[in-house]
Order: sequence, then structure tokens, then C-alpha cells
Amino acid sequence: MNEIVQKIKDQKIVPLFYNESFEVSKNIIKALYEAGIRVVEYTNRGHQALENFTKLKEISHIEFPGLLLGIGTVKNIQEMNDYAGVKADFIITPVISEALVKHAFERNILLIPGCFTPSDINIAYQNGLTLVKIFPADALGKNYIKLVQPVFPGMNFMPTGGIHAETEDIREWLSGGAIAAGLGSSLIGKDINEEELTRKTKNLLQQLNQ
Repeated sequence: MNEIVQKIKDQKIVPLFYNESFEVSKNIIKALYEAGIRVVEYTNRGHQALENFTKLKEISHIEFPGLLLGIGTVKNIQEMNDYAGVKADFIITPVISEALVKHAFERNILLIPGCFTPSDINIAYQNGLTLVKIFPADALGKNYIKLVQPVFPGMNFMPTGGIHAETEDIREWLSGGAIAAGLGSSLIGKDINEEELTRKTKNLLQQLNQ
């Protein structure tokens, strides 16, 4: 299994967020890091995304050693090239296509594509990918992974979208076949402060690993 995929599996959750402010973005990552998070998805959802991500990558090896920082909401090859060029550790997309998968292999970067249907998953499976994002997860329900998993042996699944940052909700997804859950606004709300985020995330990690 890919080292990054294994770290995602070990962590059980992948926080994801975007903020226009670099300082706020940095502080959120610091709060997550202090809670024990080592894999984070920054999302490509605003005008400052590439600039902020570039700066975060520049400081991460000094301020957040061991952090794997990937980029999400990448939708085309140009965006993939932009973020591969600034050394994103992985790229997450909301969709999948043969072109995106093949280009990721050419750039030697881990792609975690967004899949909704078995046909989507099959594109990833036939191209040798080992982890897909099930998106939007809440539209499919907690039995979906369990139902499609036998058809794709060796494939790992990370549901994202509408998952609550609560132990029981995440455990239900994990028991249904997921290796981890992507957590956005349910974990990193607009008004949450850094101390509260660290406390909430640390508690969540401890409970999930009991």
C-alpha cells in the first residue's frame, strides 16, 4: 500500500478546508498538527488557493515536520500541473476521468479521485489506483461502500461530504468499509478558534483509536 494511503488509514480522518487568509490557513493547520494530524487536504476553492498552498508548503517542513499536505477540489489537468509544480503531496479531485488519472501517473503524484458510481470506481481500479474518495458520501449512505467493495478487491474508500465530526458517525463509516473519513465544515467551522479545533480534533483521534 502506498505510504500516504497507509497514513490516511492510520489517521482515520482527513481534515479539509480552505480560507482566503494565509495566516488563518496556517493557524488552522497548526491547530490540527498540535492535535496529532499529519495528513491535511487544503481545498482549491478560492482565488488565493494556489498562493496560500505554495506558502504553506514552503513552511511546512520547518514548522510542521512530517505533515503530508495535499490539495483538493482539483478539476482539470492545468490545476493538477499547478499544484504538482509546488510539490503537493497528493491531489484529490471531486470527479474522475482517464485523462486525470493518466496525467497523475505521468507527474508521479498520488491521485485520490472522487467517485460516485461503480463505473467511476472501475476507472480508478483498472488504472491501478488504491484509494478513491466517495463523494458526496451522504447522498449514497453508509451501506454503499460495503455493497461495492467486494467487486473491487484491494480498493480503499474514503467517504467525504456530509460526514459529522463525531465518533459514532465516523465509526459507522469505518465499520461499513471505509479506511478514513474526509471532514470539512463539521470539524473546521467558520467561527471555530484554534484552541477549540485542537481540543476537538485531539479528542476525536483519541476516541477513534480506543
